[in-house]
Amino acid sequence: MSLIEKQPVEYPLLQPNISSTLMMLIEGTPVSSPIVNTVVSTIVRKAQEIDIKPLVKLCKESLLASYGELVEAERLRPWSEGGDIEKYVQGIWPDMLVAVDGPDLVGMLALQGNRIDIVWVAQALRQQGIGQMLMDTAEEQVALTCKSIEVECLGPDIQTIQFYEDRGYVRVKEYVDNMSGVDKIVMSRTLESV
Repeated sequence: MSLIEKQPVEYPLLQPNISSTLMMLIEGTPVSSPIVNTVVSTIVRKAQEIDIKPLVKLCKESLLASYGELVEAERLRPWSEGGDIEKYVQGIWPDMLVAVDGPDLVGMLALQGNRIDIVWVAQALRQQGIGQMLMDTAEEQVALTCKSIEVECLGPDIQTIQFYEDRGYVRVKEYVDNMSGVDKIVMSRTLESV
């Protein structure tokens, strides 16, 4: 049965079980629950090989939209115009989570162990909870094997830093990234065992 053909599952629990809801999202079952009060059309699942081309497209679009004003154009060029993004996605797609809405890939998160490498949501769909869904799923997945999770942010990207701080992440390290020439902030959060 395809993702589109799956019927929503009613989740009439008085105390919503977030873990069960997240597993259903990963498995591709639309969910209706007290947590969201509507049918969720965007689902989070493990990336598949068929996602590579849309992942590359999302990465290129997000790279320019997210970093265009923060990093010199010359430093972005190998990624935005060269083959670096394709190589990156080819190497890491098995460790990615994707957010899909119907046939469209609308967000992605790359994990390397307990480190979030990238979280990107399609520019037109930001501020709609897709990044939160990706993060909830990643944190729950990492909590199965690790006690903490970390992420790096560009120092000038105040909105992204605030996103992570709102989720309980704290700054643990700051440094200048040689590749981008921009200050980076490493943030970490202690996870509860699932």
